[in-house]
Amino acid sequence: MQNVFSGEILNITPFKQGFVFAAKDTKQDDKLVVNFYGYDAANDAFSHIKRNVFLKVKFGYEYEDIAKQLGDYVSCDVGVLSDGKIMAIFPNGEYHIFNTDGTVNISSLLTYHGSSVCDIAVDGNYIWCAVPNENAIIKYSPREGRILLRVGGGETTAFERPSSLCMLGGNLYICNQASYKVRVLNVQTNSIRDYRVFNEKVYKYINVGGREFVWLKSGLYRLD
Repeated sequence: MQNVFSGEILNITPFKQGFVFAAKDTKQDDKLVVNFYGYDAANDAFSHIKRNVFLKVKFGYEYEDIAKQLGDYVSCDVGVLSDGKIMAIFPNGEYHIFNTDGTVNISSLLTYHGSSVCDIAVDGNYIWCAVPNENAIIKYSPREGRILLRVGGGETTAFERPSSLCMLGGNLYICNQASYKVRVLNVQTNSIRDYRVFNEKVYKYINVGGREFVWLKSGLYRLD
């Protein structure tokens, strides 16, 4: 496991060719600023990127309009739905779905048993989200506006403060902050297994171009 970035990361957005992320930085006058970085899987290279590049990757061609409407365009997680709409969800469960022209289609709040959901993994016409306080993940239909399925929670210990999800094929990779684990859920059989175990909190798992990365409490790492 190799450390590739040790700054204070705020959010990471994967895409087909790599990922972009925002991180805090302190200038010489002690002012905090946000810088943007990108990873290009084709060249296996990291670089400092401009704000507009970060936004375009995260929100698509109508990024300026979407960013302006969101205000906080850093802390939300996003996904492209099957009909091309962009869904952005915040850690408190507030979410917005934007049409392809950048106009708002839906704005609402998604909770489960009164607990906020976070992150998004698109699965056809549906999405999966994590529910940290319920130790569960849910499958949600944006079109129907209802929760279809819950996995974990209750007295089970399948997940322990899940914080993010990644869909690869028919598998969901779920990061668990409390157990320091990335666990895998087969969405066809609902079987769950450990994939990776760390010695600190794990916030996000990324797989681009066959290369694996994890965002841990201490920074961003490439897996061996």
